[in-house]
Amino acid sequence: MKKLLVLAVLLLVSACGIKPTPVLGAGPAPTLRNPVNGGPGTDVILYFLRDGRPAPVTRPGGFPVTVQSTLAMLLEGPSSDEKADGYTTALPRLVGGITVSPGPPATITFSSPLRPIGAAGINQLVCTTFAALTLDGGSSVNGTIALIGPDVQLPYQTCQA
Repeated sequence: MKKLLVLAVLLLVSACGIKPTPVLGAGPAPTLRNPVNGGPGTDVILYFLRDGRPAPVTRPGGFPVTVQSTLAMLLEGPSSDEKADGYTTALPRLVGGITVSPGPPATITFSSPLRPIGAAGINQLVCTTFAALTLDGGSSVNGTIALIGPDVQLPYQTCQA
């Protein structure tokens, strides 16, 4: 009897009145970091189109990852696996170089004309650049990106994803 009483008291004491809570979302998963130098990890985020809307795709980027190398991957288009999953691109093949000045505002300068690129393609470039600048860590992102080509300088752009 005494053991049952002790057990009952222990059960009452262990039930301290804290109610269980549901799992709460805490935002995106943490970014992988290179353990050698604390720099950005090797995964990149590219924005392709899925059902006509911009959608992020995570892809291994190699080392080192730069904004220019990330944009070069974007311009190569979706991989065969990504295409099989329904991802497309609105970007034409651009010839020539890309330079990125981190800003603010960040500026992407293309040696190819920008006029042939439609709004969806521009948005792919802008969203991918924001993701790359964020992963870069040392770059300042103020919410807008300037796109400059030999044919036009577009107004400041924001990611519409």
